[in-house]
Amino acid sequence: MGSGANSLLPRRLFGGRLMDAILTFHSVDRSGSVLSFPPESLRRLLESLLESDVAVVSLRELIGARSTSRHRVALTFDDGLQSVHDEALPILRQLNLPAIVYVVSGRVGADNLWPSQPPGVERFATMSWDQLRAWRDTGLDIGDHTSTHEPLSGLHEPAWRAEIEESVARLEAELGVRCRHFAYPYGTLSDEAVARVRRLHDTAVTTKMGYLSASAEPHLLPRLDSYYLRGRPGAPLFSPQQRAYLAFRSMLRPFRRYFP
Repeated sequence: MGSGANSLLPRRLFGGRLMDAILTFHSVDRSGSVLSFPPESLRRLLESLLESDVAVVSLRELIGARSTSRHRVALTFDDGLQSVHDEALPILRQLNLPAIVYVVSGRVGADNLWPSQPPGVERFATMSWDQLRAWRDTGLDIGDHTSTHEPLSGLHEPAWRAEIEESVARLEAELGVRCRHFAYPYGTLSDEAVARVRRLHDTAVTTKMGYLSASAEPHLLPRLDSYYLRGRPGAPLFSPQQRAYLAFRSMLRPFRRYFP
């Protein structure tokens, strides 16, 4: 996908204006961790989207030419955690919804305690290769999240090759599918990181919080963190009230440890 993907969809003015969003999840469990989203809340959120006539589409469709008159959402799950297989996959199957999981290829079948993980983060098991194949066999997408979840700013060769090129090659060899999508670990990036990712992937998502604009660059896509939706799973995602709430939380995001 080249620069033509920048011509992302015409929009009408909201009130309104058609809007799109990419939602970010990590673990799907009831632990209350900052990385967790309860399974029942996930079901309620997805059902509320469908009830409000929001189209839940694949990421590939989301950044393609707009062909519907509805708001659209893509679902993304970072880190390839086992709870996504155990809890999210059955819900997605039942509701027949697309989604993408971003896999840390060097930690498959292990856990999320990679070397760069901040202290105090709760340990979660990651999916096995067989569980990833079950995800694939359901028709859901698999993306790359590097080999070890290393922040991409300031890397040098051969770290670049190991984190991006070798990670893609391993995912494709193990799963037998083209790995078209990428998620930047911790949202850290640089011009060089974006250029390298662009050569191998059709899209890349960041941790920048926001709805998808008509001018969004396919390799710098913003997302909405589900952390801020945990207590509001039934609130209309595209309502002015919800957009104002998420904009406010985005402003406070750098200070989240003080404003949980």
